[in-house]
Amino acid sequence: MSYQLCGSREAAMRADVARNNQKIFEKAREAVAAGETDLKLNELARRAGVGVGTVYRLFPTPRAMLEAVVEEGVIELNRVAAEAELDPDPRRALGDFLRAALTAALDQPGLFDVLITLDDERETLRDAKVELVGATSRLLARAHTQPPLTGENMLKLLCGLIHAISEHPADRRQAAADAYLLLLRNGLVSAPAT
Repeated sequence: MSYQLCGSREAAMRADVARNNQKIFEKAREAVAAGETDLKLNELARRAGVGVGTVYRLFPTPRAMLEAVVEEGVIELNRVAAEAELDPDPRRALGDFLRAALTAALDQPGLFDVLITLDDERETLRDAKVELVGATSRLLARAHTQPPLTGENMLKLLCGLIHAISEHPADRRQAAADAYLLLLRNGLVSAPAT
């Protein structure tokens, strides 16, 4: 009987840990979505209503928290890139991917900051980024861009576009994004494909 009580206590503790982790992750996601990409873990613990140690077990550093939150966005960009690679028109595929990547970055604060950083704390994120750089490089190669760019270079260039777009008033950002994307796409694929 004591074994059953012990087992049920352990199950209850695991359920509490899972609930707390979910609460912490949701508060982290809300903060990052609001642009708080450098949220302190003590503040995250306060918002989640848990102890600081509980937060540190889930996210050892603020960077690990940011990476965990935006990793889903990197995985989604990989899905979009894989879909674009199936498009028989390489220039359209590249344009569609660039638009999706720019939109994702504008919608999810911290995404491109994480993409252009070399030192990742989460191995799964590191793997997803390597996959994204490879897919972006293949899309660029298929479109015969001039000058030839690597996926890593393209992601850094998109980061610059994000900064430029964010300098516009909110009501003009979509028009700026459209204009910059058209300029970028036309500049990259202006030479006829060979």
